[in-house]
Amino acid sequence: MNRRMQEKDYFKASQLVVLVFYSILVVMLTAESFLLGWETWAVMLVWAGFAISWVVHIRQDLSPNARLWVYALMMMGGTFFYGIHVTSTYDLGLVLTVFILIFISTGIPALITLCQVTYYIVIAYNIYQMYTSGEIFDSLMITRTALHLVVVTVVCYIARGVIRKWIDIMEESESEKEMLAETADRLNDFLANISHEIRTPINAVIGLTGVCMEKEKDPQIRQDLASVSEAGRRVGDQISDILDYSEIDMDSLAVNNEDYILSSLISDIVTSIKLQRKLDIELVIDVDPSIPLIMNTDVGKLKKIIRHLIDNGLKYTKEGGVYVHFTAEKRDYGINLCIEVRDTGIGMSKSEMEMVFHRFYQADSGRTRSTSGLGLGLSIVNGFTRRLNGFLTLDSELGKGTTVRVSIPQKVIDDSSCMSLRDPERLRLGAYFHFEKYPNPHVREFYNSMIKDMVIGLRVVMQRADNMTEFKTLADATKFTHVFVAKEEYEEDVEFIEEMAKETIVAVIADDSFVPRKGSRIRIVPKPFYCYPVMSILNTDPGSVEIEEGRLYTNGARALVVDDEPMNHIVAKGIFARYGLKVYTADSGKEAIDFIRNHEVDVIFMDHMMPGMDGVEAMKRIRSVYGKEKKDVPIVALTANAVSTAKEMFIREGFDGFVAKPIELGELERVLKKVLPKSMISYVASDGEVVDAPVDALDVDNVREQSEESEQLSPREAMYKDLESVGVNVQSGLNYCQKDHDFYAEVLEQYGSDGAKKIRNASDYLEKKDFPNYEIIVHAIKSTSLMIGNAHLSEEAKALEEAAKKSDEARIRQTHDAVMEEFGKVVEVILRYLTPETETSASEAPTSESDDDEILEFGPEGGDEA
Repeated sequence: MNRRMQEKDYFKASQLVVLVFYSILVVMLTAESFLLGWETWAVMLVWAGFAISWVVHIRQDLSPNARLWVYALMMMGGTFFYGIHVTSTYDLGLVLTVFILIFISTGIPALITLCQVTYYIVIAYNIYQMYTSGEIFDSLMITRTALHLVVVTVVCYIARGVIRKWIDIMEESESEKEMLAETADRLNDFLANISHEIRTPINAVIGLTGVCMEKEKDPQIRQDLASVSEAGRRVGDQISDILDYSEIDMDSLAVNNEDYILSSLISDIVTSIKLQRKLDIELVIDVDPSIPLIMNTDVGKLKKIIRHLIDNGLKYTKEGGVYVHFTAEKRDYGINLCIEVRDTGIGMSKSEMEMVFHRFYQADSGRTRSTSGLGLGLSIVNGFTRRLNGFLTLDSELGKGTTVRVSIPQKVIDDSSCMSLRDPERLRLGAYFHFEKYPNPHVREFYNSMIKDMVIGLRVVMQRADNMTEFKTLADATKFTHVFVAKEEYEEDVEFIEEMAKETIVAVIADDSFVPRKGSRIRIVPKPFYCYPVMSILNTDPGSVEIEEGRLYTNGARALVVDDEPMNHIVAKGIFARYGLKVYTADSGKEAIDFIRNHEVDVIFMDHMMPGMDGVEAMKRIRSVYGKEKKDVPIVALTANAVSTAKEMFIREGFDGFVAKPIELGELERVLKKVLPKSMISYVASDGEVVDAPVDALDVDNVREQSEESEQLSPREAMYKDLESVGVNVQSGLNYCQKDHDFYAEVLEQYGSDGAKKIRNASDYLEKKDFPNYEIIVHAIKSTSLMIGNAHLSEEAKALEEAAKKSDEARIRQTHDAVMEEFGKVVEVILRYLTPETETSASEAPTSESDDDEILEFGPEGGDEA
């Protein structure tokens, strides 16, 4: 048989077929030998050959062709033993005919010849035996013998012909298959080449359009240029899809795993789809807070999977919305990240579902199709998912929408929650959402599910009203820290909500086109409404709201925005432009380093999770460059990390400030005032006049001078003085917090909030001699004490930590009480100044029975009516 045919294993199954029939022969031969009293020693040899054949098959030491020859030779040995007995002479032809038919499946003509030769030898031997024994050869015996010889010969001839024809057909098919594969490869190469060729001028179009937009003052021309840029971006995306599909089709996909934070990935996706999202289609993103903070996979492919799924949902939905749900399932290797995308679109029939993963297929393809695109989206999703060892399921019904579920294995790098609140017990959340305004019931379900999952996962309470009367009743009865209101609900009574915003953080969920009135104190949460912007708002202290007399303006400050997502560049330029910043952009840390070698900038905004070089590494390398060549430039972390400790982590790494994505203007202004020289800061009045910058009430260097000049200390100054009295070096703590009083207050607040619990737990662990847990407690006291400026207490806690590692109970008991007493004094001072006043809960508020029926509350135990 042709070697190429053997390598393709077309006849691999024949080995087992031959062995099965060989087993049947051995059993039948043994039974007949026992019944007819044939030679026992010969039967033992037959069994020995049978055993050798199975051992060869199981061990797979020989090549497939060699194994078949072993089986055939052993079978012919058994056949010879069977045929040399006179009683089997004329049965042998039938047995060998069966073997010949079986050997056809091997595709080896020589095995047919082996059977033929074996038959001739056995017949010749039997004729000789009959002749020597005096057997008379009459005409019947002669014709009978001749007939058997002719039949076996003809069968062998036909069998060899079948095998040759079979091989010819297979070789021809193989040749055609290779030709088709070669044609497909050439087509894929062509697509890849032409895609690369088109991408170059498209990138030039997008880049030059951006330059023209920056220079152009005419709004109409700027809008036209934006349309050109958007069209170019769409073509660029389609080219990228062609390249992706070519790699999938050629099975040449490479997997480049890297660590990532889900919040950053989702923020990039949301930013990229904002410009093409239809305003009348709701996009709801629901993220389970139990998903790990940092995971590892091919981020580029995961981002494209999610992007294509959302794009498909938006593309085929004419009314209603798209719901994206992220959850995690724990596994031994980490987790399975589960992504469910549901839409209220046109749906698919069963026949369309069978075709949907075929390349270039679209459900409404043809000259009259109503949607754009190449029809590669789900094919790419399916290919990427399989390459990442995941799986995909599709559920759809014509006219009722589609649900796609994807599950992709992820390694877990940091298993802490992807969302966390700094102090959830202090939060009092209110909401006014009238979801009945959405005519599609699925959209109402999407929003309710998202809010419920968020508050349950974060273990906070949100009290929600669905009309203005109930909302006002709820606001009068409860002192909220944060309130969330939809744009339409805000417009029902602007004055009331604006008045509330003077004492409470009020966030309005609205499209980008929404512009609040002048002097408004509300915060804008841009649609799509999802958890990470909410987390950014919730981790903001209500006392940090600052309203300036005039809009902050920078006098020619130059900012470099480093982000791997191009759409984030556009967003950043749009936001920073209002403050007079001249914005440069870089797509990676390496590009940023190269840029600053030849350009002066006043501030750098750095994304965290970027391929190749993350933001922390880029920041440290830039510090090295500037330290050697230029002045030290302030670097601000600009990231979608929604963890409450993110700011602390970035400051500890060496960043000068932290701004969460999506960008909240109040926080951005506070950071700009902190990192930019005062000479660059001014304020623009509502009439456009530049006014002097007001004195910063949080100026660190003036705190002690103010306390000396004033007969009465401010609460902050009094707290600092009392902290100094219990061993805290306030200036050291402020230096750790980059002289940011608000941030220092946050650190102190966190330090004091669980102080009593730590003291109690440490004492309990000591009494139980649970030294590992005791070590954890004192380690926390050690590190956090150093952060706030209490080096002495940190050293004392470190000594306890070392003793706990060695289970040295005697040494621990010598200083435990003194350390805990010193720790308790610091906690007492902090809580004296930073503990909020007791607030009235909704359950204590006087409301009528009728009101109770309409005011909804979501809490950690589930959503129920208050």
